[in-house]
Amino acid sequence: MKKNLFGIISCLLIPSVFSFAQLKESPIRIALTKASPNYINWISKGDSSVIVVDLNNLKPAEAIQKLHDCAGLILTGGGDIDPALYMTGEKDKEECKDIDRNRDLLEKTMIDEALAMKMPILGICRGEQMLNVGMGGTLITDIPSYMKIKNLKKNPSPADMTGPETAVPTDPGPIKKDTSDVTHQCDDYLHCFHTVRLDPSSLLRSIIGCDTGFVTTNHHQAVQMLGKGLRKNARTADGIIEGIEWNDAREKSFMLGVQWHPERMETSSAFSGKLLLRFLAEVNKYAATLKNVR
Repeated sequence: MKKNLFGIISCLLIPSVFSFAQLKESPIRIALTKASPNYINWISKGDSSVIVVDLNNLKPAEAIQKLHDCAGLILTGGGDIDPALYMTGEKDKEECKDIDRNRDLLEKTMIDEALAMKMPILGICRGEQMLNVGMGGTLITDIPSYMKIKNLKKNPSPADMTGPETAVPTDPGPIKKDTSDVTHQCDDYLHCFHTVRLDPSSLLRSIIGCDTGFVTTNHHQAVQMLGKGLRKNARTADGIIEGIEWNDAREKSFMLGVQWHPERMETSSAFSGKLLLRFLAEVNKYAATLKNVR
């Protein structure tokens, strides 16, 4: 049933195997903040000649040097970002998992450098969140906890309404609950999906070519307050932001962030394949400008 629904909702407008298949004077390099076989295989489906440069565990100065030999940057998935980078409070840190301050610093440095170079950037899952934090935004540290508080505020119980200035109504009436039930994280992360709806006026919508589709999911955190100059381009039924891009992209380099994992999806889905093709097109365009400059 899930497979059939996936086929109906997703935009399946491109073949499952595709490639730029063009001759290049030298292979194009794309920097990944932490490479894995999934990402490498995904990129290879779009252009098998691309060389992946893994920046993981490098010192910022060394990573900057390697980035300058690349034509694109992908901020990949992983553990939680240290909340000290966007808010204060030990309680927030208690909800976080697998914090790696060295990686946080490396990725913030790579974002700043890539933006200064006007290099194409794609953020995936944690990478999308890091883009938002890097631009001054904040994150929801734990979606289940956040939704409980949100629903409690929206639908207070009579006990919650009791206070020095608030009397409990004699008949509060039926308390409406939020019926949207979106699974953002599963034990079996390879088989965890939900739908996303794209903003019709967004760059992402123009790339994907449809409004709604199934995507893979595996996250307990998400974008809360948008970073400077950013807008949301996708969301789930419960209102969680699933993608970000420039609010005004004029005179700015290509930059997109998505909360889902396109590298775990078939490229026959536009939410994976078309995203990859557009990023590779921007990378090739950027590489051409570098050749002209040199």
